[in-house]
Amino acid sequence: MKITNKKSMHSKPKNNIDQDVLRQDALINECKGNLFEYLVGLRLSQLAHIEQDFHQNLDSRLKKQLKEYESMLRKIGPDILGKLMEFSKQTTQQIFPRIKENIVGVSIVGKMENLRIKEEFKEADLLVATHSGIIPISLKLSKSGAFVNTKSAGAKSFIEKYFSYFQDAGFYQKELNQLIERNYYHMGQTLYQMIGLDFKGEFDESWLEEGYSELPGQLPLEMKKIVQKNYQQTISHIYAILEKMSHEREPFARSLLNLIGLGHPDMLQVICFNKKINNGESYELESIYIGDCAEKMQEVGHFEMMPFNPQISSLEIRFPGFQLQIRIKPMNKFTTPSYKINCSVHYGVKHAKS
Repeated sequence: MKITNKKSMHSKPKNNIDQDVLRQDALINECKGNLFEYLVGLRLSQLAHIEQDFHQNLDSRLKKQLKEYESMLRKIGPDILGKLMEFSKQTTQQIFPRIKENIVGVSIVGKMENLRIKEEFKEADLLVATHSGIIPISLKLSKSGAFVNTKSAGAKSFIEKYFSYFQDAGFYQKELNQLIERNYYHMGQTLYQMIGLDFKGEFDESWLEEGYSELPGQLPLEMKKIVQKNYQQTISHIYAILEKMSHEREPFARSLLNLIGLGHPDMLQVICFNKKINNGESYELESIYIGDCAEKMQEVGHFEMMPFNPQISSLEIRFPGFQLQIRIKPMNKFTTPSYKINCSVHYGVKHAKS
């Protein structure tokens, strides 16, 4: 049956306001996150009495960006900056005792042009130098009770890259990639049949000319179901692969460290949880989580693969104090066979409060 309630690409979709709000929230979170990284780095350099070196090593473009972030947050609400300074101070007080040697340097990773350093230190936001080496620090500022993003990767390299302890990782990756291509083709055929056209292996100009979006959220309901089914089938296959691998518990647990944000053996993972108060008008610190590979490996070794739910496009792996969610999503547009795997963790326990 041909779908006729298409949305014109030239008209404003009904959920456009929601999309604008989401984009605004994402921008605010980016500003807060970048300023938080800077403030924690600054506090660490002050405690180590190397503040001047810290500022001298800041890239001029980063300094300009930080000023823009600060200006933007002042316009949104002056309370936000004050809270960021408070949170960064308390977070630093938790980090500093974990560094057993004298700090000789603090660097912000995000804007570094050295790709080798970025690749070597994985999820690090700060690099703390001591006389004996580098301590990478992953910093997250998160709402209380929220899932915290820890890893984002392309589906077509996910298994081979992050489960490299397994000899069959390459085989499983090839198998997954073939399934992605088959499912994509079947989805395309089904959607094109719904609008009375022939699918020729890709979403071409005819899809847009008919007035349909490349964003899944802007499709008619029946089309959304087809796209969602594609993701569900793909995550189902990923679950089957991981379930097989999970029988070799030790290498599987080591692989999971990558997915929870501890891809470097010296990584210090720091999450500052905050919550809204006064009817959402302000924030307060709720807890600070700090962990490293050695501590986490014991907990990760007690993983449990949760039963798969075929109605959703994610899977869960649980540990004694937290859970890992692995979700498949389009890179942006659903009209290409390129998907990303988002990994996030949820902590169900309280952590230290300064």
